[in-house]
Amino acid sequence: MASNFKIATAARNAAANAIAALLNSGTIAIRTSTPPTNVSDASSGTLLGTLTFGATAFGSASTGVCTANSITSDTTADNSGDAGYFRGFGSGAADTAATFQGTAGNSGDTPDLEFDNKTIVAGGTIAIASMSLTMPIQ
Repeated sequence: MASNFKIATAARNAAANAIAALLNSGTIAIRTSTPPTNVSDASSGTLLGTLTFGATAFGSASTGVCTANSITSDTTADNSGDAGYFRGFGSGAADTAATFQGTAGNSGDTPDLEFDNKTIVAGGTIAIASMSLTMPIQ
């Protein structure tokens, strides 16, 4: 594959906005374990909790980056365990219809989604202070 392929800013913004729109009124699931190999694979690990994106999940992209609007916390976590990965789903999507996934953890884990404390306690609150979606330039 060519190594000098680049995407124009307008194309990056369009792609990021299209992906972000798939999450409108959707959810983000936090799970233990490592992410499945492919986004279309069934989820692994234990579901720790599910947070909800707003009706407009993300703001409009600028230089390929969309920033999430307020994400509703899960105030009663389903199970206890360490956050290992997350998956984003559109409204009403089935488990194997995730839009994206990434690693989760503490800053020392260098995850895609960073928590102050990756250890979730059943019945506790899971909150995401900020999140962004980035469409790379190449």
